[in-house]
Amino acid sequence: MPNNLIATRSPAQTDPATHLECLGFIRAAISTADRQTAQDVAAVLKVCYQNGYVDRAKIWADLTQTE
Repeated sequence: MPNNLIATRSPAQTDPATHLECLGFIRAAISTADRQTAQDVAAVLKVCYQNGYVDRAKIWADLTQTE
């Protein structure tokens, strides 16, 4: 029997404070222009995305074009 369930994240799981913190991490990584910092921030973001704490599309929407 095929599994027709689609994994979705409930909007109730996302955390506004974590969203703001992730934006801060991204901006800090950009401002330091350090490869290791960027990799560390990417790892944190990946965990946050996978666990549904933040919405990737909303993070990207809140970044400016230059970021």
